[in-house]
Amino acid sequence: MLTPEQIQFYKDNGYLLAEGVFTSEDIEECVRETDAMFDRVQQGGRQLEGTWRGKWQETQIPKEEIGKTSLLGIHNMQYHSAVFTRMLVNPKLAGIVADLIGPNVQLHHTKLHIKPPEKGSPFPMHQDYHYFPYEQDSMIAAVIYLEDATVESGCLCVMPGVHKQGPLPHEPDGLYLSPQKYPIENATPCEGNAGDVLLFSYLTPHGSYLNRTDHPRRIALFQFCSATDRRLKDVHISPGHGLMVHGVNPTPEA
Repeated sequence: MLTPEQIQFYKDNGYLLAEGVFTSEDIEECVRETDAMFDRVQQGGRQLEGTWRGKWQETQIPKEEIGKTSLLGIHNMQYHSAVFTRMLVNPKLAGIVADLIGPNVQLHHTKLHIKPPEKGSPFPMHQDYHYFPYEQDSMIAAVIYLEDATVESGCLCVMPGVHKQGPLPHEPDGLYLSPQKYPIENATPCEGNAGDVLLFSYLTPHGSYLNRTDHPRRIALFQFCSATDRRLKDVHISPGHGLMVHGVNPTPEA
């Protein structure tokens, strides 16, 4: 699926933007279902607000807007709609992930985010490692762009090569990196088109900007790991964890 140059780029930089993984028809169907799903869940009375709190906000959000931005999220969306199940096991996506972490790929968890227009909350720079550490650090995120992503719409950004430093210290009021040591201004924006997929190691520092546009910024996020990797802590075990999306599980539990 990937060229040797793309695989080496991922190894060197800890991330890769794979272009055109999903068709425009796939994305249009997913956007329709995303909006319908959020409507259904909100009508059911569930709280979906997911803005990340902490002192970091003082560095990424104007003072007068702190507490007024919003980020909506749903976990495990393959249990809400078959549209996301099909996306999750898409052979092209699974093949790309297998090229990067090995042939036996299993699901860790899924997440759907919407940044509302004009006030979509940013994310601080952080590593996912601290939420679900693994022995071999095979964990990888696959972020599917459901519309064109720009800095103005709050796209993700990464710090290339920093994954080689391993787990980094995080701030005491949350699992994010020091804004002074790892300012988002020093990160690389990962702008892309609808249907592209941004892949990055869970050791790669990443964050995102405010959505200042007049339209939502929607993404679907799947986290995968090698079936031969093992948890260091029994945390963040989601429904569907362990589902094989590529290859086989060589060491299944009884």
